[in-house]
Amino acid sequence: MKTLMHNIKWDEVPCHICKSTDYSSVKIKGQPLVDGQFGFSVHPVICKSCGLVYLSPRWSKKVYNIFYQNYYDELYRLEIKPDYGHQAVVKNMAEIWDRIKGHLETSNITNVLDVGCAYGFGLKHLKGQMPHISLFGIESSPEGQKSMQSENVGATLITHDFDLPWEENFKGKMDLIILRHVFEHVLDPLDTLKKLNTALSPNGAIYFAVPDIVNVRTELRDYDDWWEYIFRPVHTYYYSKETFIKTLEMGGLYPIKTAEEKEEIWCVAKKEKTTEYSFKSVYPLQVDIFNRLLPQ
Repeated sequence: MKTLMHNIKWDEVPCHICKSTDYSSVKIKGQPLVDGQFGFSVHPVICKSCGLVYLSPRWSKKVYNIFYQNYYDELYRLEIKPDYGHQAVVKNMAEIWDRIKGHLETSNITNVLDVGCAYGFGLKHLKGQMPHISLFGIESSPEGQKSMQSENVGATLITHDFDLPWEENFKGKMDLIILRHVFEHVLDPLDTLKKLNTALSPNGAIYFAVPDIVNVRTELRDYDDWWEYIFRPVHTYYYSKETFIKTLEMGGLYPIKTAEEKEEIWCVAKKEKTTEYSFKSVYPLQVDIFNRLLPQ
């Protein structure tokens, strides 16, 4: 871990919504917030044009690859935490199932892809609800890859690196794609959505859930300062409902159901545009929220 921290390379990035590099830093007591989880530095900023919150600078792609393959499990993986275990993952997938089943014709779902499927226990639970489905996963963890491909789960590994060109081999194949607290980790949201759109079947749907940076979780069991939990280097983007829906639409996906619950935004999105969404900048709102919640 120390070797990684001493060899971090940083990348500056523009806002993907409005292409602007004009942003303000998220501040504590007048100074930019830089203290993130586990002692890693973070640099959260707010786009002055649209209000998108994201990290800039952030780790380089190479550093992220090293981190996810070698360190992520130890720090974050629920399955190996003694007070969570695989039951927590199953509980999360059960919640997803409850949210989506009323909005999709589940009998028409054949192939299911879980992006960031970890050890595959969530996919296994979903198979219990829809025994006819075939399971697919994308996962960077070597241990996770072994587990999700085991006889116990029986999923097919598509790739260990989402950013590799995998989508053409599965063009139009996936009837349901799941990204639960994954989309906030990606380095290129629009390229990610392009890949997902390619893999999605014509009538398929994608479930997303991301942390809600407007309704921030400030009451945390193991943290005195909520921002050390929220702002972490692996979370490259921090969405409000407005910036999230705008990002989806820029990627050719349109929500048929959106909700804000338990400090997260979740939605079911499809390719067909059913409603018009009028985007409005949330920059003043976002600045006001941070001014109220962070020490000034």
